Amino acid sequence: MADNYAVRHNEKNEAIQAELERKAARKARINRFVPYFGLIFIILFFIIVTGGKFVSADNIGNLINQGFVLILIAVGSSFVYAHGGMDFSIGAVSGVAQLVCGLLILAGVPLPICILACVAVCVLGACCTASISLLLGVPVFIGSMCVRTSFTGILKTAVSTNDISILFSEYAYMNNTVVKGIIIVIVIALGYYLFNYTTIGKYNKALGGNAMTARQAGVSGKRMIFLAYLLMGVCVGIASVFAFFRTGKVSAYSGNGYEFNIMMAIVLGGFPMTGGDRSKIASAIIGALTVTCLSNGLQLWGLDALLVSGVKGILFVIIVALSYDRSAGKLVS
Repeated sequence: MADNYAVRHNEKNEAIQAELERKAARKARINRFVPYFGLIFIILFFIIVTGGKFVSADNIGNLINQGFVLILIAVGSSFVYAHGGMDFSIGAVSGVAQLVCGLLILAGVPLPICILACVAVCVLGACCTASISLLLGVPVFIGSMCVRTSFTGILKTAVSTNDISILFSEYAYMNNTVVKGIIIVIVIALGYYLFNYTTIGKYNKALGGNAMTARQAGVSGKRMIFLAYLLMGVCVGIASVFAFFRTGKVSAYSGNGYEFNIMMAIVLGGFPMTGGDRSKIASAIIGALTVTCLSNGLQLWGLDALLVSGVKGILFVIIVALSYDRSAGKLVS
């Protein structure tokens, strides 16, 4: 009698567990496709409200240029967000990198050296953020805010009297669509390989999933986190080079908003803010495309540029509110 009851009880538990697993798998499949549906919806919405201007030849060019920079940064940032990190200094560091590039060009320094210097500044900024956090044992957002404040001060001091400008027409080849296409394909391919098939990607995802377990398994946490920030710095540097040559000048607002756009891209793309094995570069890229279309579409629709950030901020809050797992204390997207 007791044995039959135990058997029925076990069978009931197994049935409940199987049902829970089916629901979890169904929810995971839905969540995987939601970011794609979101991107499609935004594109269709702005095509309708702008009377087709959103997909005009001129605007497609704008979307490519705007999306190019954000996608490059998103690829590098994926390694940082994979272990649950973040960086609020991306925009300020990018602005100083563009400043250094512009000053070197005006001084007659060969272009390859100027480009390398731009990338080096971004790598330095990213490494500073990682070092402050890892060596001093403080939360990474504090370290990144320190770096952001310092670099913002440098940028604003340098351009306090005049913006730094170069003759745009002399470097038109840096805005060539073919060149940008080659660069972005290479960066995405390398990023995908490093993220999915090497220890730097796998270990950072492991740290995001369970840092204690990863360290007990022999993962060098500090080393992997530092390398993640290093890779992000390289990607931000490459993006900064093309961002500078697109405008041909550096102002106090150069790079402004990059960090917020990346955080929005991470959330909109379904990339978990806490990192872990559900982290995917494709999610960050889809998110970057969504943010690009949203920013561009709102301005093309006629919304004041000063209000675009406000609308994006409200949208960000709504998405976080909908995707926040309050029982676990983490984003589940």
